[in-house]
Amino acid sequence: MRLTDPKSVKVRLSLHEILEKAPITAFHYRFLGVSCLAWAFNAIAVMIISFSAPAIRTEWGLSLPTLGLLVTSHYVGMFIGAAGGGFVADQIGRKMTVQATIVAYSVFTGLCAFAPDLNTMMILRILGGVGTGGLMPVLSTWMSEYIPARRRGTFVAVLESSWSFGALFISAVSFLILPAYGWRSIFPIVFVSLFFVVLVQRYMPESIRYLEVKGRIEQAKNILERHSFPKPSGLMTTTPSKVWVGELWSKALRRRTVMLWVLWFCIAYTYHGIFIWLPTVLSEQGFTLVRALWFTMMITSLQIPGYLSAAFLIDRVGRKPILVSYMVLAGVASYLFGTSKADLPIILFGGAISFFNLGAWAVTYAYTPELYPTRIRGTGSGWAGAVGRIAGTIAPVATAVLVSSMGVFQTFLAFFVAHFVAAVAVAILGVETVGKTLEEISK
Repeated sequence: MRLTDPKSVKVRLSLHEILEKAPITAFHYRFLGVSCLAWAFNAIAVMIISFSAPAIRTEWGLSLPTLGLLVTSHYVGMFIGAAGGGFVADQIGRKMTVQATIVAYSVFTGLCAFAPDLNTMMILRILGGVGTGGLMPVLSTWMSEYIPARRRGTFVAVLESSWSFGALFISAVSFLILPAYGWRSIFPIVFVSLFFVVLVQRYMPESIRYLEVKGRIEQAKNILERHSFPKPSGLMTTTPSKVWVGELWSKALRRRTVMLWVLWFCIAYTYHGIFIWLPTVLSEQGFTLVRALWFTMMITSLQIPGYLSAAFLIDRVGRKPILVSYMVLAGVASYLFGTSKADLPIILFGGAISFFNLGAWAVTYAYTPELYPTRIRGTGSGWAGAVGRIAGTIAPVATAVLVSSMGVFQTFLAFFVAHFVAAVAVAILGVETVGKTLEEISK
């Protein structure tokens, strides 16, 4: 490495060392706040189809498998966004990529309110999915690169917890508005998130770690000065590095990649298979639309304590123990939900799935970017997310087919198995990262 000014340097620090030594300040909380808003509305853009699906099915006379294709279309876009977004973020930066994804999911989801037919809506859902799929791995990566190791897991878990607030918000809006005004009335809500592009521009500077590996030291120093980070008397720089996707399968990273891809596939299959279809599954069991939406809202509300429990424990207990235990418990709850017929067991076991599955999601988003070096962190996180989107693409159609042909119990038996497969993969292949800097984990 070379020094920026060899004659005047007294203390040699890399940029990431400055970030690790920095105290948590208002800057970090503003960064978190804006990120949470974008993440919550991203959840709305994804989950809005769950609450509108029964009404769309009735208006357009769709069969359950055809409705499954409409739901799946969004996940096709999410796969494209996740696979491409992380790579783009490693090329042009986290900030521009996040802003582009917000515009995409806001505009195309909002326009679904005016879709005249199934084909048009599927196209809009694919385009919106590019935005929702691209935002999540890049934004969680960006967050992880600014927060010191001692609080990194908590911050990213809190970021992921905002998903539950978005899901609960659209659940409540659907319950209050949709029966009276129709499914088209809820989609324009997502246009509000266009304002977040301005907030990102103002309060969220480009990743210091990204600028460091790209050799853009002066830009990084300006950000440090503007946001009152500790000022070193000397600074070490690094040589810019290129991104090669094949490195994900190098000897150093392949074990982590296998573990993450199995985890992402299973957790995405279970979440999107269960919660996208929950109002429709309840409707198929004989509940009215209003009652199905009410049950779904109660079950969804338990996502919030699930997320917050993970946020509280993640930097105290570690990533692996929480992931393994939460996935096992979500699997048990899935099995029991599949055997439930009465109101109380449906709410109880559905709530347990909601609590533990979403708690595991919080840890997954914190854990994923930690396992890759900065130069390829966006790409690694993006491809892990993309594998999850493959599962998200399969889950709606598979769930529709299973519910139609085999019933609720067999459908939830598959969710039981998927949860356990993920738990085993993390237990065997996972590494613990709690308390370590991103650079220490990458060694």
